[in-house]
Amino acid sequence: MAFPTTVYLSYGQEKVETSEQKQKLGTRAVLPDGRVYYYAKNSSAAITPGGKIVDGIAAVAAHDMDVAATEAHSVGDTTISLEVPTTDLTKDQYADGYLLINDGPGQGEVYRIKSHPLHDASADNTVIFTIDEPDGIRTALTTSSLFGISYNPYKDVKIIDGDGTMTTGPLGVNPIPVTASYYFWLQTAGIASVLSGAAVAVVGDAIGVSQASGESGAFDLWDASSEEDTRPIGHAMNIPSVDTDNQIVMLAIRN
Repeated sequence: MAFPTTVYLSYGQEKVETSEQKQKLGTRAVLPDGRVYYYAKNSSAAITPGGKIVDGIAAVAAHDMDVAATEAHSVGDTTISLEVPTTDLTKDQYADGYLLINDGPGQGEVYRIKSHPLHDASADNTVIFTIDEPDGIRTALTTSSLFGISYNPYKDVKIIDGDGTMTTGPLGVNPIPVTASYYFWLQTAGIASVLSGAAVAVVGDAIGVSQASGESGAFDLWDASSEEDTRPIGHAMNIPSVDTDNQIVMLAIRN
């Protein structure tokens, strides 16, 4: 049985970006001082400067739930055959993502996707997903098993739009300017430099994603009475924040 691992980085390695993928998306990394990062891929738009809050790629509406299995699968199988009509898929479009069983046998179980082939919906509706779990499926599946197909949240991240429609909610902060479509370490916990919006915070104040117009990627003072649709992402440290400057915060999005 396989168990998750953490990558231990030396200082400075968190600032490296690459054009080629070096880790599985969502791989966790830690610096010696406890700062936490997850391996991510940037979208087709550069993220600049460092310290912007980002979220992930939007789900495909036709795939988010009720995608039917095309055949029964036994306990231990490492492939799952799904009917994905009308929508083409590029090869491994959902690699490192997840199959979530939303109804029927296996309901509530989640399986990580290792790979799948290119899919031409006009030729055949069936897509065979290989799961990244050596022990295979836990519960026998039938054609009544219904799935949601989810991207890895760290795929094609982008600057979060608190004033618009968030796609995954806050995932982390880029520690460096990130080139379009490059891979990098996204910070999620510990001492971080984050862009401040106009609603500044004083030392110890909880901070959240700014929902003000023109402040995409910035934080502001979190107030439960006015931001009930968000959650705190950390708290301000050392000195009061200044509008449009980066502020030292204790980030607490994901440990």
